[in-house]
Amino acid sequence: MQVRDVLVQRIVVGHWKPGSTLPNETQLAQQLGISIGTVRKALDLMEDERIVTRRQGRGTFVNDYAAETTFPFSSFHNFEGQRVVGQKRARRISRVEAGPDEAARLGVRRGDELIRVERVREHKNQAFMAETCLLPAKFFGRLPEDFGSYRLSALAQLNSILLGHADERVDIALADAEDAEALGVAEKTPLLRLDRVIFSDHDDVLEWRVARCFMRSECYLVRYS
Repeated sequence: MQVRDVLVQRIVVGHWKPGSTLPNETQLAQQLGISIGTVRKALDLMEDERIVTRRQGRGTFVNDYAAETTFPFSSFHNFEGQRVVGQKRARRISRVEAGPDEAARLGVRRGDELIRVERVREHKNQAFMAETCLLPAKFFGRLPEDFGSYRLSALAQLNSILLGHADERVDIALADAEDAEALGVAEKTPLLRLDRVIFSDHDDVLEWRVARCFMRSECYLVRYS
């Protein structure tokens, strides 16, 4: 196993938490019985992959990769600048087979088993986001009891997976019958549509999530950085 993989595995299993400091290069070299140069090369690679960040004079820190990856879907603010997170409520959880669209988006074969989660986010007792999440079952043999309100970061750690990058698309869609029921709007109401896939550090697609958002009179904003 490569030094980088050994260090990443320690992060995956929670030995080093997001935001925590890694031992210095000398300590890591002693722990692993290797040269400081080999440790430095492994940390260089991990920094390139945004798994860690080096801060001169302070040390090497584990990035909060989960927060960075999931930020856009929870970056709603009102005009007063207050963050709107909302409460997640699961509507349906099922296991389905991947069709052609799911297979292409998730990088799996047609007929592969997927976990499908449909849920809504509510703010002040009003639904403002309806989400459909699809996860390849092969990566998630272990599921928590409260799976309906899962966070992908916790689910990944439970299954010894390290999150990587995310790709997201934003466009406008018209509410269909399911959106209308979930959000309490009329069909064909314009909605903000967020389409995102999250990858592991090995570039396997872990989740495809599509959210439809209805901007009510409070006028939510989406901020990206």
